Formats: sequence, structure tokens, C-alpha cells
Amino acid sequence: MGKSRPTPPPTPDPNELINAQEQANRITQFTPYGNLRFGFVGDQGQFVEGAVPDDGRAAAFTQETPFQAQLRAAQEGTGLGLGNLAFERVSGRTVIGQDATGNPIYQDDPDFQNPFRTSPTLAGVTAAQDIDPTQNLGAFQSSIQTNQALPTGIDTSGLTQLTSDPVALRSNIEQTLFNRQLGLLQPEFNRQSQELQQNLANRGIPITSQAYNDATNRLQTQQGEQLQRLAQQATLAGGQEADRIVNQARNIRAQQFGERAATGEFGLASQGQGFSQAAANAQLANAARQDQIANQLLSNQISNQQRQRDIAERTALRGQQFNELSALLGGPQIQQASFFAPGMIDTQGAFAAQQAAQQNAFNQAMQSRSADLGGLFGLAGNLGAAYLLG
Repeated sequence: MGKSRPTPPPTPDPNELINAQEQANRITQFTPYGNLRFGFVGDQGQFVEGAVPDDGRAAAFTQETPFQAQLRAAQEGTGLGLGNLAFERVSGRTVIGQDATGNPIYQDDPDFQNPFRTSPTLAGVTAAQDIDPTQNLGAFQSSIQTNQALPTGIDTSGLTQLTSDPVALRSNIEQTLFNRQLGLLQPEFNRQSQELQQNLANRGIPITSQAYNDATNRLQTQQGEQLQRLAQQATLAGGQEADRIVNQARNIRAQQFGERAATGEFGLASQGQGFSQAAANAQLANAARQDQIANQLLSNQISNQQRQRDIAERTALRGQQFNELSALLGGPQIQQASFFAPGMIDTQGAFAAQQAAQQNAFNQAMQSRSADLGGLFGLAGNLGAAYLLG
């Protein structure tokens, strides 16, 4: 007789493994904020503590401490009040009570305007100021204007004129002097001639005689010599007088020219002073223009800064409304009990263990069958060989 084969271990039931893991994880926990208890869902949907029936549904129940229950009730009441206040902010409806079923009763505000549905307005905000700083300004003084014309030279009109022909001037003066002296001598010459003729006549010397001619010639020679001396004196005196007249005219003209030159210099000095004054006035005008531009730019800057402050204040007020609403909606948070997380139930592993056990049993069965067949074939071979040898 052959040896009996060992019996393989039974295949694990995955449902039993899952139940075992579930029971192992159902650990009752106690904390200062409440207790965690395990059970199942009853027929009325209530929690029932205890083992889960085969056809039941597992359940867990968090049991608050008395203090935690009071705290939660207070926080929920506060949160409800804040929620109602937030609701009033966005709807304009005020909770004034509750009906018989516990639902809130509202009272509407007919003048309510939802601030969260309207875009912020800039009415009343300081207007942006971007005024051209160069408007209403005088023209920039890039040149200097004067009312006086610059002199281009000295006006010689009206000055004492200098002779253009000094020879003719001298000749005229000589002739004038000679004629003046001749006018003084001519009566003397006439008297001398009359006296000579009377003397010759008294002496009985005839006019046609040589003595008469000699006496007359001597007198004419003497008078001629006087006239020659007179002409020489007139020439000398005429030259001197001509030089004096020319020099005097030159001096007078030079003095007149100097006076006009001094007047021109005074005009130039006066015009220079006027030019300096005009330049100073232009500089002052340009400086005042720059001051006006700077003041206008400063005014623009101040107005725009005020506008930015106004907008920032309105933005802050609107943001404060949203922040208050967010705070109201957030409300107080209830402290929840913290429990440690139990191990996960390895459902897939349980079925995998079952599958592996079944596959192992199948493999062992196949190996055993193969061994049995191999033994039969070996026995048949031995019997056939003995028959042939015998």
C-alpha cells in the first residue's frame, strides 16, 4: 500500500479575513473633545453600539462631552447670528424671528441698495488734473527788443564847412586887403598929383616939357613903389588871414564834431543801459515763467495725489465691506475631536490570498497526478522487459 497524501490547508475565506480586519480596526477612542464608538445602523436609522450583524451595516458615532456640546451650540448660535448679519448686508432683509417650523421670518428694507452688486463710483473724487503748464503764459523771451536804433555814424550835416579851394580863399583875402588899403591911399595919390601939377604950373613948367614929365614920372614911380609894397603887405596879410580863417573853421568844426561824437557816445551809453535793462527784464520774465510752470506742475501733482488718496480711501472702504462680509461668513470654527486613523481593510489582499491558496492547491494536485502517472508507466516498462528476457 502506498503512503497517504497529506491534506492541504483549507482555502482562506476572504469575507472572514475582511470581518477580522474590520473588528480589529473598530477601536473605541476617548478624547477630551468626544468619544468615538462603533456599532451598526438600526432599523430606524439610529446608531446601535455593538457587533455588526451579518446583514447589518457598520457605523461609527462621535459622542461629544457635555462641555463640547454646549460649546458647539454656542458657536453654532454665534455663527448663525453672523450669517444672518451677513445675509442682511447682501440682501437688505432682516431676520425678525422664526415661524412655527423654526424657519426665519424676514423683513425687507425698501431703500436697500446692495453695495456688492454696484461698481465703485468716482463721483466726488478729486478730478485728475493734467493742465498744460505752458498755457496762459507769456512768450519765452529769446531775444531782447530795444526802442532805440543803434547809430551807424556821426552826422556831419550842419557842421562848419571847410573851404574846398584855399588858394582862391587866400587870393580873395589878398585882393580885399589890397583894395581896402588902396582905397585909403588913393585920395593921397590924387592930392599928390594935384599938388605936383599945381606946383609945376606955378613954376611955369609946361605940361609938354621934359621937366614936367620927369616930375610926373617920379611921382608915379613913388606911388607905384607904395602900391607894390601895399600888394606885398596884402599878400602877406592875406596868407595869414586865410590860415587864421581855415584854422578857425577847422577848430570850430572839430569842436562841433567832438560835441556830436560825445552826444553819440552818450546815446550809445544810454542804449547800452537800456539794453542791459531789457536783458534784465527778459531774464526776470523768463524766471517768472519758469516759476509759473513749476507752480502749475506742483498744482497738478497735488491734485493727482489727492485723487489717489480719495480713490485709495474708497477702495479701502469697499475692501473693508468685503473683509467684514468674509469675516461674518467665516464665523467661529468648532473644535472637532481628533481620532487616530485605523488601518485600512485590505479587501483585495484577502481575495488575493484566497486566489493564491487555490492556485497552490491546484498546482500540488497537478504535481501529484503527474507523479502517479510516471509510476504507472515505469511499472509497465519493467514488466515488459521481464517478459522479453524470460
